[in-house]
Amino acid sequence: MAKRTGAGKVFGRAATGPLNLSVLGGAVIGAVALASWPIAALGGAAYAALVASDVSSAEFRRRVLFGRSKPSALPDPRTLTDPEVRAAVERVAAARGGLTKVVKSIPERIQRNVTAALAATDELQSHTAVLAVRADALSRYLAGIDPTAAQREAEALTARARNTADADARGSYEAAAGAAHDRVATLRDIATARERALAHLARIESAIKALPAKLVRLQALDDQASDALTGDVGAELERMNVDLRAFEQTLEGIAEVNA
Repeated sequence: MAKRTGAGKVFGRAATGPLNLSVLGGAVIGAVALASWPIAALGGAAYAALVASDVSSAEFRRRVLFGRSKPSALPDPRTLTDPEVRAAVERVAAARGGLTKVVKSIPERIQRNVTAALAATDELQSHTAVLAVRADALSRYLAGIDPTAAQREAEALTARARNTADADARGSYEAAAGAAHDRVATLRDIATARERALAHLARIESAIKALPAKLVRLQALDDQASDALTGDVGAELERMNVDLRAFEQTLEGIAEVNA
């Protein structure tokens, strides 16, 4: 079975909501009992209105798509030991603050049009929280490791294996060298994951910083152009969230290997 898209998932949850189905079911039962199709029509209209209300609600979409009603809070920068991670969190927090000020200042019609995009920035904040905590954990681990020494150890074991005449000893040295080289590769992966996390944090910061100007620009556009730009912004943020979800899964795998 094909996996539902975000829009399909939201619509499906709204269409099968208990309250919405009870309204529809009550109308059908009443129509059958009284042999009145107008009652069925009114019930159907009420059901459609309830579904539309849910689908248009940013809070409802957030619960369905992200499994939470509110975005995860950013970690306290003072709890982060990596200076680069700490600075990234502070910059994202400042960008969010600037966005909030602009949202409050724009007309209500614009605010209604950008609810989906704003919900996407809530998920970006949640990704920031996850990336920052995990990147900081990777940094703490790497702080106690000397990658150069690990590389030298692996090379020394390889040389011992190559220069040992005894077959049994050579086999043991080769196994030790293999494990040592695996450790070096894992350390390299951890360092790469930390760097990628920092890059994603910079991407989140830039995306949020770009939104206030786009929101202000919407005020100068007609409704059709405004809707088109809003859709483009929302789609761009959703693509970013998809990329970040995939990267977080990669970080989880690294954490499990090094637990």
